Amino acid sequence: MSNILLPTSTAGSLPKPSWLAEPEKLWSPWKFEGEELLQAKRDALLVSLAEQIAAGIDIVSDGEQTRQHFVTTFIEHLEGVDFSKREIVRIRNRYDASVPSVVGQFPARNRCLWTMPNSCVRIPTNQSNGHYPAR
Repeated sequence: MSNILLPTSTAGSLPKPSWLAEPEKLWSPWKFEGEELLQAKRDALLVSLAEQIAAGIDIVSDGEQTRQHFVTTFIEHLEGVDFSKREIVRIRNRYDASVPSVVGQFPARNRCLWTMPNSCVRIPTNQSNGHYPAR
């Protein structure tokens, strides 16, 4: 690959197989659970890698096959979020999404520092949840 002037790659998520999660649906729930889900994610990853190699992509990626959504990757490890209790919320006034519910305070073991790259990123929400009110 060192002789390639401009190696090709992908950025971001590639479509997940329909047997893993419903395609083109935001926060689409997994179609498996437990050990079956882990194996299905591994299989999807192998399929994604094989498709990229077959397409001639020089720098292949995982295609984000093992994560549901970039937000869930973060919040699935927080206490106070219940993935079994889902709600439908309107996002950016364009589409509806089935999202997990906030049912309790997010405990902080240490102080957290959040970096916001731009004030436009901060959008107040008008949707309350089971623990934090709308603002």
